[in-house]
Amino acid sequence: MKSFKIGLPATLSGRHAIQGRESFRGIKLFIDHVKASGGIKTGGREFLIPDLVFYDDSSIPEKTRENTLLLIEKDRVDILLGPYSSSLTLACVEAAEKAQRIVWNYGGSLDDISLQTRGRVVSSITEASSYFHPVVDMIYCHFAEAAKISVLRLAGSQFSKTVSEGAMLYAEKLGISASIYDFNSGTRDFSSVLGRIESRATSCVLCCGRMQDDINLAIWISKNFPDSLFMVATLAAAVNEFEKRLGQDANGFISTSQWEPTLSLSVNFGPSPKEFSEKFTHAYGYIPDYIAAQSYNMGLIIKKFIQETGGLDEKALWHEALRSRFTTFYGDFLTDQKTFRQIGHRMLVTQWQNGEKKIVFPQKYSNSRLTTLKSQV
Repeated sequence: MKSFKIGLPATLSGRHAIQGRESFRGIKLFIDHVKASGGIKTGGREFLIPDLVFYDDSSIPEKTRENTLLLIEKDRVDILLGPYSSSLTLACVEAAEKAQRIVWNYGGSLDDISLQTRGRVVSSITEASSYFHPVVDMIYCHFAEAAKISVLRLAGSQFSKTVSEGAMLYAEKLGISASIYDFNSGTRDFSSVLGRIESRATSCVLCCGRMQDDINLAIWISKNFPDSLFMVATLAAAVNEFEKRLGQDANGFISTSQWEPTLSLSVNFGPSPKEFSEKFTHAYGYIPDYIAAQSYNMGLIIKKFIQETGGLDEKALWHEALRSRFTTFYGDFLTDQKTFRQIGHRMLVTQWQNGEKKIVFPQKYSNSRLTTLKSQV
């Protein structure tokens, strides 16, 4: 048996700590499972045993850069994972690019990560510009062009800008009227911005702020319910923390999710969604969010490519990533060979109903029917 190092500029503190710790648990669980199974078989009798090397970046991009260089130059890691969040992933990629190292990206969804890195990133998640596309598809499926969508965009956030504009352009492509409204981080009283939205008879609101911003919006709406709204989607509603903070007031809120533990699909590599969820729950005592799933999934992807290529050569692993198409518990993996973007994975639409997060779209994966926000209040 031979050991190898997986490096991670981890995000265990700071503003992204909730998501960062969740993704850390996912990759740690993967490594624990590989060790318990005897390692990754590369051919013949050789097995590779992974060791995780990590440093906390405190959600600060400059520390991410420093930690990435430490992992590359001091620890000489064989595999370099990206951190959680787009801004931190971009910092990691910038540092890795100088050393001509590949970043295995599970936590940064900003489109620029693929566009600016000239093929030195392997991504497994849906990009930010497409985040709200399934919500728009669902709105069109239920209401066609009769719906009006308003998108709340966090001022000064490139991620929010990308998500918002992607949603608006996609809605307009389907013939749905859509507008964007900016708000500042820390806003607690949304009467002004929602007043402007009500004046145009908006029926659907999409919000892409930071987690606390989305929670603040949901709290305001639950206490000051605008009669015209029947659907509100926030990115934060995809994680369990949303329901913990709002309690029964979480009911009715919608989100898009990269993955759900109740997802039912056929896999051709690794555990099923149910098996992964059960293993995670056994290890940590709670049901995982998609954030833990995406880091564990990246471990699975790396394992598959090591098995296929017979080793740790980055060039060989990269070429395997370009030509591979398969399905794990997380969904489909397929990389566009020209743009290097992840084009296989698809988002789900979820809704909190009676204290549980249900998949309501697309229909082939749904385990509940969409309800209006008013019916849940």
